[in-house]
Amino acid sequence: MNRRLAIVPVIAFLLILAAPLVAIAAGLPSAPPESLGFSPERLKRVDALMQRYVSEKKMAGMTIAIARDGKLAYLRSEGMADIAAKRPMRDDTIARYYSMTKPITAVAALMLVEEGKLRLDDELSTWLPEFKDVKVYAGQNADGGAKLEAPVKPIRIRDLFTHTSGFTYTSVADQTPVGAAYEKADIMRPDRTLDEFSKVIATLPLKVQPNTAYTYGVSTDILGRVVEVVSGEPFDAYLKTRIFDPLGMTDTSFTVPPDKLDRFAEIYEMAPGGGIQPAKGDDARIRFREGARFSSGGGGLVSTVGDYLRFCQMLLNGGALDGARILSPKTVALMTSPQLRDDQLAFLQTFMPGYNTGLGVAVLTDLGRSELPGSVGEYNWAGAASTVFFIDPKEKVIAILITQLFPGLHYPVREELKALTYQALVEARDVE
Repeated sequence: MNRRLAIVPVIAFLLILAAPLVAIAAGLPSAPPESLGFSPERLKRVDALMQRYVSEKKMAGMTIAIARDGKLAYLRSEGMADIAAKRPMRDDTIARYYSMTKPITAVAALMLVEEGKLRLDDELSTWLPEFKDVKVYAGQNADGGAKLEAPVKPIRIRDLFTHTSGFTYTSVADQTPVGAAYEKADIMRPDRTLDEFSKVIATLPLKVQPNTAYTYGVSTDILGRVVEVVSGEPFDAYLKTRIFDPLGMTDTSFTVPPDKLDRFAEIYEMAPGGGIQPAKGDDARIRFREGARFSSGGGGLVSTVGDYLRFCQMLLNGGALDGARILSPKTVALMTSPQLRDDQLAFLQTFMPGYNTGLGVAVLTDLGRSELPGSVGEYNWAGAASTVFFIDPKEKVIAILITQLFPGLHYPVREELKALTYQALVEARDVE
């Protein structure tokens, strides 16, 4: 028998043995896409999407995962995690998830609500006394200084979940005097603890009155500090013991240990004249290395697509996965239900038409206004490096996009992923 031909069955056998290991690495078991209601031919359009972004040098590398009924229908990586180092993008690549940290922090806080240790209606100053005398920006005085006024209503814990606290971000995202004040205070320094961070934020004015409008900002970071105070544990330790370890999220953390740096993706930005280049800001690297002290509940986690799939599947399952109960089904239902009045939604709907906000996620309430296929009740969030996830409880579908292009609004890749996921779903359940 030809020796080369004799090797083929051995290789095939080894590949069969390896298949479960691949599925474990990807977070969920896999199944043929057609058995999950997806068209294999139509899923090739997702391949084409990734190939186009990489070949046109819009993205260095991408990973996309699509699951249904707890099984992977699609998992593919394209391009490079680090172009200079010639490291390909893989499903175990560790990436900066930035604001996709927010739903995890929300879950951590809701666990304390379930335990009766925290109430959504609690005043923030009950747990963080530094906010007792916080002021609200009310324009400028005649001399050009900031005019400040007292809050009409106190900041409550629910306001941190829904971004109605009045907190904002720096001038990178908020071109107002309050954003400039955040910038001057250098609020995201990696050498600050959450306690120090909270005390700095408390010295700065709120952008708007609490509970009046959706204002995207550091609310979830402050919520992380609340978790720390209420639980009596460091925030990073609480997440590890209460969420990451039970769910088997072994690569999710606020820092990347030295033995995993060879899996840590580079972060890119737009280059002058076209294409991409490594991001110049040191924060994109230093913030996530060992020794950093700031456990940012609003944007500090690194993770893999497999780890985040397990977190999403836990939510889709009603709060449990593989025997680990994180939340009750009713708490997940509350988390993923619309929370805000119509008069509070103006800012959110400028970039997410058709959506309201739940407790840590955006929730689709008007399919027509969203201008994309989907189901009412779908919920999602995105990260600053162009990452995104969405969960459709009616169709039992999860989709995740991981890439590392900062900031995340240059290309409509998130919208394209959603459109391509649903066009490949040929056996829909959410249809009359």
